[in-house]
Amino acid sequence: MNIILLGPPGSGKGTQSQKLVEKYKLSHISTGDILRSQIANKSDLGSKAKNYMEKGELVPDNLIIEMVLKTTESIESILLDGFPRTINQALSLEKEMNILEKEIDHVLYFDVPFEDLINRLSKRISCKNCSKTFSKDDKEYFCIDGCSFQDLYQREDDKPSAISKRMDTYKELTEPLLEFYKTKDLLKKINANASIVEVSLEIDKILQ
Repeated sequence: MNIILLGPPGSGKGTQSQKLVEKYKLSHISTGDILRSQIANKSDLGSKAKNYMEKGELVPDNLIIEMVLKTTESIESILLDGFPRTINQALSLEKEMNILEKEIDHVLYFDVPFEDLINRLSKRISCKNCSKTFSKDDKEYFCIDGCSFQDLYQREDDKPSAISKRMDTYKELTEPLLEFYKTKDLLKKINANASIVEVSLEIDKILQ
């Protein structure tokens, strides 16, 4: 089974992807995690991507497509989180999947009002070590690898100035994907403004 998660920043894709990987034995491919790893390692790709991400802009297709497609070649069941984000990326993915004689089974769209997303993101803090995210409203912070409170920080792209830019970029470049996958009868809309448990149950009904 191959699944794509679509939705604006802060819509809960990361949280649900962890559950999907465990329950359906999928290989999680998160372009955000890969890029942040490249930035931390100060690679050429990471250096180029950093300038775009800190401004809340999408990393150009040519930097993303090759990286993701190479990763999918040897994987049986994939969960794509953060890719594709543009029509060009979607077409490149479709072409590669055809070559590999694979297909996308489900495209899940995490639907949340933008005003709620801005509030979520402005309160989001992340762990420098394991990338787990929390809200400033959380009463407890717990990372599976024992990271400490001192390891938590607010990413540059979660700060107010970048959030607005990220939403504008999303609307302009990513929303056309909804129509693209709708015409292929693959798109399923998820009420991502519900609780984590309710969202998980809604997803299970679709996949089962």
